[in-house]
Amino acid sequence: MFIRPFYKIKYVGKENVPKSGSLLLCSNHISFFDPIAIGLGVRRKIYFIAKSEFFTNYGIFVRGFFRSCGVIPIKRGKSDQGAIGTAENYLKSGKQIGIFPQGGISKDRRAFSPKAGAALISVRTQTPIIPVSVFSLDKIRPFSRITVRFGKPVYPPEDSSLRSARQLSAEIREKIISQLEEEHK
Repeated sequence: MFIRPFYKIKYVGKENVPKSGSLLLCSNHISFFDPIAIGLGVRRKIYFIAKSEFFTNYGIFVRGFFRSCGVIPIKRGKSDQGAIGTAENYLKSGKQIGIFPQGGISKDRRAFSPKAGAALISVRTQTPIIPVSVFSLDKIRPFSRITVRFGKPVYPPEDSSLRSARQLSAEIREKIISQLEEEHK
């Protein structure tokens, strides 16, 4: 792909991503480049969930680009049942969803604080989660060194309660923070 010569991306744990079956890739979010960096490391199409403003506030070309990539728009700040339902249907049909559960970009790896939505989707569809960490010492721009680490799958509990989702979300948070700290060493 035309992007690879401009970024030095190291992938760790690609063997943890199953080649088939439904899957949620949950990652920290440090830049707009994250979906590309993650997507280049996975051989399957990832349907990312992104803020609906990309479809309404950034013009026809951005909207067309995101639609062509299969991005699922979500209204932030409230429970968007339409987007959640679309993601759940994709997972039920064996697709792969990418989500940044903190809901926005954050530079501070210790501030990674996911909302329970991704975990709730996981427990409702009984879909495993791959914790993903994107790490760079500097701001991501051409010729940056980036590490994308794919953790081992985390399987949801059979109980689909909100309490179980919150516990799963906390577990995913700890795994992603641990992966980030591993990179920072």
